[in-house]
Amino acid sequence: MDYINEEGEFTDDFRTELPNILGDDYYTDPETKLKPTKYLDNVKDLPTLLKRAVNGDRMISKHGDELKKATEGMVRIPGEGATPEEIVAYRQAQGVPDSPDGYELTIPEDDKEGYEVIAREVKAAAHEAGIPPSKLNAVWGKVVNAIGAQTQALEAKGQAILAADVQALKDAKKEKYDAFITDTNKVAGHFDVKGNPALGTVDNLVGSNFMKLMENMGIKDTPIVREFLGAIGPLVFEGKTMIGAGASAPANKGGFSYEYDEHGKPI
Repeated sequence: MDYINEEGEFTDDFRTELPNILGDDYYTDPETKLKPTKYLDNVKDLPTLLKRAVNGDRMISKHGDELKKATEGMVRIPGEGATPEEIVAYRQAQGVPDSPDGYELTIPEDDKEGYEVIAREVKAAAHEAGIPPSKLNAVWGKVVNAIGAQTQALEAKGQAILAADVQALKDAKKEKYDAFITDTNKVAGHFDVKGNPALGTVDNLVGSNFMKLMENMGIKDTPIVREFLGAIGPLVFEGKTMIGAGASAPANKGGFSYEYDEHGKPI
């Protein structure tokens, strides 16, 4: 059985014997053995076969060098059983800081203190998870936007509730509403005053701090506070409390300057 004829070309016997010569490599898919390789279809003689082999090795070598160059400096992603050194190397390659303080997040000026608390927790979680700064910054931007949107929604809801309460107060006071607001504004104005020793009055810290608390809580103009101011208005104007502009310095250094009647009302 000859594999090469007088012209130096492969014979039909050679091609017939290829499955036996190559074994499983004769098939494109060695497992199914359904598709014979076409690699040798256009190979007519030994020189052509040798050229193909040499060129194939050259291409493999070339691509190997390109792959090596492309992957140079890459760090292996730690898998199960990775050593501490491999984990540290990977985190460093990703730019993960040595501590949570190494992350720099932009803190919104509005409610800066609140955002700083959130940012501190986010940094700690990101550092533990090994998240790179660039990815954390992208996530943080979305977090800030979400919190801002939620805050605006809550504020809008609060304003809607306040508007409904104010309208209810207007309906209850009817034509007396404007006068009621004017009088309660006067009461509020009596809270933040400076004392006059000549008149026997002192700095009104109690009233001032109370009004600041109402303002900080955003409830100064709510109907319930207005009703409260209206209820204590007569006492404040008559100087019968320690929180009015005309209040006298308490002789007992504390307590109220008025007494209660039998019904529990100040007199």
